[in-house]
Amino acid sequence: MAMLTNPARRADRTLALAGILRAAQEVQDAARRGIHDNSMLGYCVQSILSLEGRDSAAVLGGLPSLRRALQGLCPLLQRGPGSAEEAEQMRYALSLAKLGKALTHHHGATERVRRGIDEARRQIEHFGDPIHPSVLGGLANTYAEGIGILSPRIIVSGESRFLTQEEDTVRIRTLLLAGVRAAVLWRQAGGSVFTTFWERGALCLESRDLLAHLSS
Repeated sequence: MAMLTNPARRADRTLALAGILRAAQEVQDAARRGIHDNSMLGYCVQSILSLEGRDSAAVLGGLPSLRRALQGLCPLLQRGPGSAEEAEQMRYALSLAKLGKALTHHHGATERVRRGIDEARRQIEHFGDPIHPSVLGGLANTYAEGIGILSPRIIVSGESRFLTQEEDTVRIRTLLLAGVRAAVLWRQAGGSVFTTFWERGALCLESRDLLAHLSS
């Protein structure tokens, strides 16, 4: 239980949970409203490439990129979903958390993801753009071939006009891969469904402290 009372680790767990929720929110925005935030996509790609990183804030792209997710985290932790939209976000987030655990226990999937990340790094060095279509296409394939073999499989809901084009699929799979990355980071910081339930009040306070820091 000492790990659960360590403020530094709790901050890491809170940030990683926000990273998972950010991916869920961005997937929902893309699938239901056709909203494409390239800045957020860039932060998500950065987090995928930082496979060996353990500093949660740095890996995830800094606190400002997590503002919206941190704002949504406390209500979900305290009261659960208050709307169909929040319920969908939580469904995505829970599935991503489970996939993060499954990935750490599947050597073949882990190696496929590592190869995909190495290739993405080479492509970024060549194109000079972390969200170049070739980079995103490679990361989407990495998700399909490395994460798609694991359980649970995430079924993304949304408007057909936002889900039928290849670029839509590529973007969403890249965002989901970033969510799995955040889930792995969360587990490395001691996160689990049990610990989240046990310390949900403290995690909520931590998220508020992080938001206050952003506003100061």
